[in-house]
Amino acid sequence: MRLMKTLRSSVALTAAVLLTGFVASDFTDLSMAAMAQEASGGPARGQGNQGGQGQGGRGAQAGQGNQGGSGAGQGGPDQTSDSQGPQAGGPSDTNTGGGRPLWAQEGIPEVELGRLSVVRSPDQVLDRAFDEALSTWDAATMEAFYSLPFDNADTTILSELSLNWDNLTIYDSPLQNLALMEDILEDGDSQLPVNNDADILMAVFLGVASDKTLPITSDTVIAVTTILGYPITGQDAADLAEDAEAVRIAVLAGHG
Repeated sequence: MRLMKTLRSSVALTAAVLLTGFVASDFTDLSMAAMAQEASGGPARGQGNQGGQGQGGRGAQAGQGNQGGSGAGQGGPDQTSDSQGPQAGGPSDTNTGGGRPLWAQEGIPEVELGRLSVVRSPDQVLDRAFDEALSTWDAATMEAFYSLPFDNADTTILSELSLNWDNLTIYDSPLQNLALMEDILEDGDSQLPVNNDADILMAVFLGVASDKTLPITSDTVIAVTTILGYPITGQDAADLAEDAEAVRIAVLAGHG
């Protein structure tokens, strides 16, 4: 009996040793495999990164990061297209504040602008219009008009617009007129090779750029100049509006 018990104990001990060795070996192999997968990033983690990094981790790309498993990529579930990047606030514009273009911010009068609405164009569009205006300047046909006085003379800007419209060569494009107006607003001077008062030229540019049948008011001036980034307010806005409105009426009369 003692011998049988001893034999059974020996067999049990041997089996335990063998089983322990098998388990330890198997556990070691599994651990090494897991460590290798961890070192290489693993399929699940790799998909998470790829899903999140796409286009700054916004929108649908962030969702792919979650589907990838670990979500270890830059695109987390709380990142959306509303929270970051230039696409969140629309096209970039140098005349911006808080991610909104100037024409979309508070403080600008709610006034109908008509053709003047192109003032909301990006800076590069106005810059291109300005370059085109300078490149198409013809001294022989344009200098005389843009050098005329505004009133108190036999021949003025207003009389030429209303009585001699068909024979004039002037800037008619709203974009070009507003770009030329912005040029004056920047430093108080015009790059056109004419000898005339800057306020007169601004009145001509604004009046010609406007709709022929849409009155120009102080609010029009405030809105346009604020959007351009050089706001004119108060009495100065009222004076410019009065002169630009006279130009608009003269253009309307010239068109018949």
